[in-house]
Amino acid sequence: MKSSIIKNFGIGVVLAVVLYTATFYFQEFNRANEFNEFLEDASTISELHSTNAVNFREILDFSEVDRESFERLLGQIQSNSQESYQLLQNSNIDFTSKEKQLLEIATSSWLDGVELFQASITTLIDNPTTLKIEESIAQSIVSLSIGDKAYAEFLFLIKQNASIDGTFLPNFYQIEYIGLEDNSYKFADLLVDKAKSSSGGLFLQKNLAITGTEFTPMPITFTEDGAAVLLDEPTALQVVISNEGNVEIYDVVVLVLVTDEYGETVYEFQTKINSIGPKESKIFLSDTINIEKGVVHEWFVKIEEIEKEEELTDNLLSVFGFIPPEG
Repeated sequence: MKSSIIKNFGIGVVLAVVLYTATFYFQEFNRANEFNEFLEDASTISELHSTNAVNFREILDFSEVDRESFERLLGQIQSNSQESYQLLQNSNIDFTSKEKQLLEIATSSWLDGVELFQASITTLIDNPTTLKIEESIAQSIVSLSIGDKAYAEFLFLIKQNASIDGTFLPNFYQIEYIGLEDNSYKFADLLVDKAKSSSGGLFLQKNLAITGTEFTPMPITFTEDGAAVLLDEPTALQVVISNEGNVEIYDVVVLVLVTDEYGETVYEFQTKINSIGPKESKIFLSDTINIEKGVVHEWFVKIEEIEKEEELTDNLLSVFGFIPPEG
């Protein structure tokens, strides 16, 4: 009886050891798999933010980056930052480690910094006289710097542990958006001054507009829907073209097309204005023409599109007029 109890106890101990060992190895196996999955995600995040950092340095060169390139690059940076943040938040939820904590700080700080920088610099571009915009930009730089620092610590720790454990690591990039946390406000001041004083880049605005028209001779009156009631005389159209941007525009081509109410072209005129300076307007007069009485005519005016013009809707304008029928 006693030997049977001892035997059963021995079997129980063996089973407990086997169960403990199996559980331990199973847990280690799962943790190893979770860590490998984390490394894959971290490698993807590293690649995305490496591209971001290169693009971010490019958009800070205000003399080289135009508005279209700025919006495209910063939009891509924000998209990559959001993708990185969501990737880390939504995968390997149960996995925790010091390395993951550092990478979470980096991705969240980078995302906060990018979003705040985008909002702040866009405000500055649209309204260069905005007060205290430096504070907002400085805060975005602080967030980016915190992300840089957390990522640097993540990189050091993961490489150190991999060296000790003999773990194979995927490719991780050296990443630095700013790296100037202590000088963030000074950097923001310099950044704003550089942006405002730049002769090119984000603050170049090309925008031509048709800002006025007038029939010659002056109409008798206007109908309720805005059509001009014209004198029974040859008629010309005076057109005002304005440069509402801040850079001089050369070789401005303007087309005037006159059609009757049946869509038939009765007159076509094209002219070229050699140059229009910033905030300057130029006036030209079309040829005088005779139009059929009692028929509403449309004078369609179009400025030919120039390269990288920001607003095109004000490049087109239509006015209507007619000579009253006899009797």
